[in-house]
Amino acid sequence: MGGISAGTLTGLHFNNKYRFLTIEQFARMAGFSRYHSAEVLRDLERWGYVGYFGYIGIPGHGKTPKVYYLKRKGWELLLTEFQGTEDLVPYQEVHKETTWTPQMYHRLRIIDLLLSAEIAIRNRPHLTMVKPFLEYRMVKKGNSVARETTDFVEAPEISDNKLVPDGAFILENIETGRRGLFFIEMDMATERIVSNIPRDVRTTLHHKISQYDRYLKSRRYVQTYATYGEFRFFTLLFVTIGEQRLENVRRNMQDLPAEFAKFYRFTTFEQAMGDFLGPVWKSRLLTDTALYPLVSSS
Repeated sequence: MGGISAGTLTGLHFNNKYRFLTIEQFARMAGFSRYHSAEVLRDLERWGYVGYFGYIGIPGHGKTPKVYYLKRKGWELLLTEFQGTEDLVPYQEVHKETTWTPQMYHRLRIIDLLLSAEIAIRNRPHLTMVKPFLEYRMVKKGNSVARETTDFVEAPEISDNKLVPDGAFILENIETGRRGLFFIEMDMATERIVSNIPRDVRTTLHHKISQYDRYLKSRRYVQTYATYGEFRFFTLLFVTIGEQRLENVRRNMQDLPAEFAKFYRFTTFEQAMGDFLGPVWKSRLLTDTALYPLVSSS
């Protein structure tokens, strides 16, 4: 085995941070071509540093992506070779037998968005991502195990008050020390936006967004994320597939309180995969036609 390059170690670092990556995602973070990344990952698999799941045929859809994860040997390699081991996520085994589910496409899009944020931060040296939080990562909370982003919009902690964002991250301006709290919702255009059937209301996007309004009002997030700073508000980033869907979602949110609209930003997946922090974000208000960045230019 030859030496491990800096790009490969960087790719493995993000593999650890986000638990698993496709070849394309690894390539983006390592700064490699897709072809070279596929070769590197095949070598790493042969040497016992990574494993993979997926790459199975689905009738009518071809093969699912190969999704790579770190084995313990790969995690130990990062521990000894990578600069910045204080950011390493504790090793958590992923079984190669992990079955492919439709949810995995959604989770890979969540990772795409967070990696796009990471790249946008790289291009702004005054910013750093303090910590990402992931819906698909299970963690111990009290005496039970729950999804990392699980919270309750207010007391009591009952199912009607439960909120599980797709993702979240804390951004810090190194120069000022100020931090911002962001939540991500990745819409795959499979959920209803609204429903006139009472039993279906809780499964709509309108209900989900209204839950975030309740969360803003109760300020429960201040308590939940107190370890990472004092947050006077959060910003919900809603990303969906296609401009028409985006406008339909915004149109159906106009009955929600206008006072909370400034804490929401909407865009398409295609736009978010460009400059994630740049002026690609729309307001919740249809009357507001401006495009907003998530951070100031300096």
